[in-house]
Amino acid sequence: MNISDKLSSLRTAMRQIGADFYYVPSGDAHQNEYVPGHWQRRAWISGFTGSAGDVLVGMDQAYLWTDPRYFLQAENQLDKKHYQLMTEQVQGFAPPIDIWLKKNAMHKVCAVDPRVITIAQTKKFKQALESVDGKLLAVDSNLIDGIWSKKPEVKTAPLSVYDSKYSGMTAREKLQLLRDAIKQLGADSHVLSMLDAIAWLFNIRGSDVDFNPLVISYALITQTEATLFVDLAKVKPEDQAYFAEQGIKLREYHEVQTVLNQLKAKVLLDPSTASWWIEQQLINATVILDQSPITMMKACKNPVEQEGAKEAHRRDGRAVVRFLSWLDQHWQEGHTEISLANKLEAFRKQEPDYVSLSFNTISGFAGHGAIVHYAVSPESDVKVDDSAIYLLDSGGQYLQGTTDITRVIHLGKPTEQEKHYYTLVLKGHLALRHTPFPAGTRGEHVDALARAALWKEALNYGHGTGHGVGAFLCVHEGPQRISQGASGVALRPGMIVSNEPGLYIAGQYGLRIENLCIINTVFTENQSLSRSGPFYGLEDLTMVPYNRKLINKAELRAEEILWVDAYHQKIFQCHKDSLSPEELAWLKAATAPL
Repeated sequence: MNISDKLSSLRTAMRQIGADFYYVPSGDAHQNEYVPGHWQRRAWISGFTGSAGDVLVGMDQAYLWTDPRYFLQAENQLDKKHYQLMTEQVQGFAPPIDIWLKKNAMHKVCAVDPRVITIAQTKKFKQALESVDGKLLAVDSNLIDGIWSKKPEVKTAPLSVYDSKYSGMTAREKLQLLRDAIKQLGADSHVLSMLDAIAWLFNIRGSDVDFNPLVISYALITQTEATLFVDLAKVKPEDQAYFAEQGIKLREYHEVQTVLNQLKAKVLLDPSTASWWIEQQLINATVILDQSPITMMKACKNPVEQEGAKEAHRRDGRAVVRFLSWLDQHWQEGHTEISLANKLEAFRKQEPDYVSLSFNTISGFAGHGAIVHYAVSPESDVKVDDSAIYLLDSGGQYLQGTTDITRVIHLGKPTEQEKHYYTLVLKGHLALRHTPFPAGTRGEHVDALARAALWKEALNYGHGTGHGVGAFLCVHEGPQRISQGASGVALRPGMIVSNEPGLYIAGQYGLRIENLCIINTVFTENQSLSRSGPFYGLEDLTMVPYNRKLINKAELRAEEILWVDAYHQKIFQCHKDSLSPEELAWLKAATAPL
């Protein structure tokens, strides 16, 4: 089916239920960023494959909302005869579909599968539609599923138990903490649908979602029981004892509806992650809406998780250093964006406890690097040579932790403009890394530190400066972030965030420098003469040198030069005993003092 046929079939189904619009978000019943193939409904109906973006199909026109990272990709992938790209933004993040409906859906009915829309989104949509005498209609079965032939099969790979030597706490210990926390919120039960929260709580991992070690499941925690709803075929016989020991009951995935229907309790739901469908099932319960306590427990890594993150980055940094050394010697052999991405993965696979990539590698040469989330394909693949900048954004999943790093490479002689702009990006990266901030500071308060050097020359970038990262979980994890959009979340010790300012010159090249960092205490309250502390700051986890060839030393302050040299010396000490002579020679040159 082409896009025209798909939309025609969908509109026929819409007429049958009396709907004027049908909402198709990028997420699924578990709000996954990376959606399993059998739930990639938005991509199927639109042709747009970016990880963020929502579709609204009307009777005469279809619309796609996405954020600035994906504007170029969406323009290339959308059939403009049938789709309009909506570029309006609210603070650079939330697509204002509810605002659009308020202006364009008077007396109209907007239908949606209640499994794929959160309680918070539902509230916005209902308020917008009801204000113009419209209606939000929940449909029992997803309309896309009804017209999608040759749908991908559901994965049935077994789950695995995640050893507490990596997690730092047993599932039973986490369950007790959670039970105490939900009591404080006036609830006695908690329903979970976010897969990383379930994986963290029960110390399980899986492969149901590409790049993220997750298991498709639901969970119900009461004061006396904990139940995991999962395809029981995924539970190996030898793991049955683990769940019994930790006080976890196992039930089939589809049984969650019956259990929720019968539940008589005060049930905590997180409105930002739980679906409207879950709320609908709690017909005998009292629903309490509040943030899940797991969100902050998971975000602030315990000491074992912190040490695991450092070890994962030592291993990942070694793999990237070995790749960069190899590339320096072999780039003239005709390698392409795809072959280099594969080669980097091959180096990662040689590291102990490597599991998979943490996302699809962004391997962009020249103008492709200016597409923030460029996804190379056989059709777009080009040769990488010494004529332009090559951007490489990649990461790995290790048993010890999750990594994400961006480096830009120039295999020839960069221009003065390229060096100047790279140095501006580096200055912002260093400013954020080395500026302490008082407790209570949120990501939106420090975001300007990374942009200030660019702003002085009327330059900016259209993505966030930093995102949270999980512990052998999702590479994008909330609630913390560093961006111009308000997060409302204070940065706290133990959180892992990325530090990734950038600059993109359309059609020419992209620049981004990304390290993962852990937030630590820099000054205690007693060390603050004004009693303004404690003060926190970022510590680099990533162990890969910056590109010295692209740094214009004359544009750096003395303090910034010292920061770069100290970081490079730390990297050299980290890897010097685990490289071949050729690799060590490359690293020595790459980390030589500025």
